[in-house]
Amino acid sequence: MSHVIQRTITGPGQLPSSFFQLKKRLFDRAGLVVEESPGHIEELLKFQYEKAAIELFMIEGKARVLGIHPTGGDVALFGFWETENDSVQNANLFAALEIWAIQRGCMRIEGPKNFNTFHANRIRTSNAPWNQFNNEPINPLYCQKLLMEIGYSESINYSSRLLNTEVIPKAYVDKKELIEGLKELSFDFISLNRESWKNYRLEIFELVCDVFGLNPGFQTIDFAEFELIYNAEFAEMLCPNTSVLLAERGTGKLVGISLCYPNYLPLKLNERPIYEKHYPLLKHRTLLAKTQGIHPDYRQQGLMNFLGAYGMLSFKRYYDDIIFCLMREGNPSLRFTEAFQYQEASYALFEKELLIT
Repeated sequence: MSHVIQRTITGPGQLPSSFFQLKKRLFDRAGLVVEESPGHIEELLKFQYEKAAIELFMIEGKARVLGIHPTGGDVALFGFWETENDSVQNANLFAALEIWAIQRGCMRIEGPKNFNTFHANRIRTSNAPWNQFNNEPINPLYCQKLLMEIGYSESINYSSRLLNTEVIPKAYVDKKELIEGLKELSFDFISLNRESWKNYRLEIFELVCDVFGLNPGFQTIDFAEFELIYNAEFAEMLCPNTSVLLAERGTGKLVGISLCYPNYLPLKLNERPIYEKHYPLLKHRTLLAKTQGIHPDYRQQGLMNFLGAYGMLSFKRYYDDIIFCLMREGNPSLRFTEAFQYQEASYALFEKELLIT
């Protein structure tokens, strides 16, 4: 039987080097790119020690997972999960995690979720017409099977959809008319880049919390934790032709956001991507439509269509295809793509009710 190592994580520097080495070995074997770094994980952990109990479970060189129990709650999370394709050892790993969660009074376990939905969460549950895109929830496909074997079921489903340039022409004309109509609705587009992000960074944080605050599993975070990922350096990778803020004319209030950037992974960079530097190096240009949303007070005005239209008009000029990324079942972005022919990949979050004895 595989031996499960268990350790309480209470401060920086307590994750062993083998924790990080396992993912690289598994991803190299699967032809996937590791986008997490030890330094980033340690920085992320600094925001979590006072918010949650954190427990490491490992089978040395074979599997890892963090148990996360937010203070005061009865739901535990599992995150940073990586494993070989071994049903027995994965069952042992999760058995230890579930005992720990039950001892802490938890009624359910959800995941994979690296603390909250601002950070890596979900697994991919199908093949895709692409290999991998930047910040995609990516994993060997056996992961879904391993979870279901030990009683976890899909709780929320997502999909990413690839659209090629040739399916756009008719919609391109239609959406251009929508853009013209926007002028009559008293809203302005603000192109996003390093400088505009710095100018609006607090307002962007507040808008994101308002737009996505009612989503299942959403957790409020501090502005400092938000800036760990979403900062001026992040803005440098955004496509300035398709990434915009929607502002109410007159008041200047931000009411919508669309974040898009090229898929830089084919370049195999050893540095963080910068649009002006790295976009010209791409031989095949895929736009990633990552985040789109409208403030709840401004919905039912067709503004989501205007955001999609803005991206589509520039997309034809600058890109070969587009992936609408990680859309939750039933959300407006998913409905927007229904008008087109597309290829698709699926993802899911999982959960399991715990048997309290």
